Amino acid sequence: MRRLKRELKQTMELYSSACKEAKTAKQKAMELQRWKAEEQKKLLEEPQTTSEAPPNMEVEQEKKRSEALQKLVALEAQKKKSADRKNSDATTFGSARYRRYTIEEIEEATNMFSDSLKIGEGGYGPVYRSELDCTQVAIKVLKPDAAQGREQFQQEVEVLSCIRHPNMVLLLGACPEYGCLVYEYMANGSLDDCLFRRGSRPPLPWQLRFQIAAEIATGLLFLHQTKPEPLVHRDLKPGNILLDRNYVSKISDVGLARLVPPSVADSVTQYRMTSTAGTFCYIDPEYQQTGMLGIKSDIYSLGIMLLQIITAKPPMGLTHHVGRAIEKGTFAQMLDHAVHDWPVEHALHFAKLSLQCAEMRKKDRPDLGKVVLPELNKLRAFAEENMPPMMMFGLASAANGYPSRNSNSPINSAFSSSTQDTTESNSLSGFSGYESRSSTSSNSLGRM
Repeated sequence: MRRLKRELKQTMELYSSACKEAKTAKQKAMELQRWKAEEQKKLLEEPQTTSEAPPNMEVEQEKKRSEALQKLVALEAQKKKSADRKNSDATTFGSARYRRYTIEEIEEATNMFSDSLKIGEGGYGPVYRSELDCTQVAIKVLKPDAAQGREQFQQEVEVLSCIRHPNMVLLLGACPEYGCLVYEYMANGSLDDCLFRRGSRPPLPWQLRFQIAAEIATGLLFLHQTKPEPLVHRDLKPGNILLDRNYVSKISDVGLARLVPPSVADSVTQYRMTSTAGTFCYIDPEYQQTGMLGIKSDIYSLGIMLLQIITAKPPMGLTHHVGRAIEKGTFAQMLDHAVHDWPVEHALHFAKLSLQCAEMRKKDRPDLGKVVLPELNKLRAFAEENMPPMMMFGLASAANGYPSRNSNSPINSAFSSSTQDTTESNSLSGFSGYESRSSTSSNSLGRM
């Protein structure tokens, strides 16, 4: 808010200066008109013998006319320059640092928004897989009748145009006039699609799951440490975690994010929101009841999502089921049965950390930077130490279908290409992970 106020103040000062210049130019124009009228009057009052005046007088009069014309031209040029500057300032204030596309370019890339290119649709609007500037992209189109869509669009552009992080989805451009966002294309869809194996996807190895969890926490910490004010995502869930061709995870859909004052980072001071937002089952209970927002609100969502990463189960009642399983000593039965080589002790540590994140009270949740991320990084290091050689060097079998994250290897590049072709065909069938799924409570219940 302080930055926006400062920019607004600068814009108002520029506008005031432009108004003063326009007023001065108008006064000069009036003086010039008055001088011109006086000169014409003098010419009319002169005797007819003026025509017989010496040649040097005619030259002098012609010189005066030329000077008056030059003054008039200079005055018009100054007025035009002042108006252009005012328009430029207004455009600079309202624009963000992103590539602007015309609606004609968007229509051509999406083949007039063809259903054959649609890869998802959520509360925000449909998403199309396209190609712009020789690059595979995902184009999210704002629904004309979306009540809060326009506000979300403006905020997402403002936030993402300023964010550059390996674990944040990259905004390539936008068409602000028609509410279109152009993202980098994420070939492997969403984490939600991979966990629930939509489109006959292979199960994620536990090593990859530990890595993805640490990457999500890294990206979230980056948002929470945004300067000058921390950024709360408010809608963190597997459907908003996208995976690129090498299964590197990136946080997307920050349209519900809100810039909050630095004091909100404290466990004492909170920022009251007028209305709750986010997705059922992932919303912080305190925030849902009181509207009090803090960075710990995202920690709750992270805890639920971490539990889903190791169990591949719906979020409804998941903390209760995992907690009871740990108490009864049957935790191993809660792990995703599609993975047969779970390191149960490390997975148990992972689950206990996740349950701490999903505590009902904010004050009971651990600090992301001091506790959660260091522990997840330890688990990631353990996963990398126990990575099968075939996964490490990009020689994964077709049954697993997971390439190495080191894309420098020519073998891995070839494998990644074949994997991308498979996942892209799955994405075209509608399982892209780009949909917002802001009302997935019914879907979650249906999977229970």
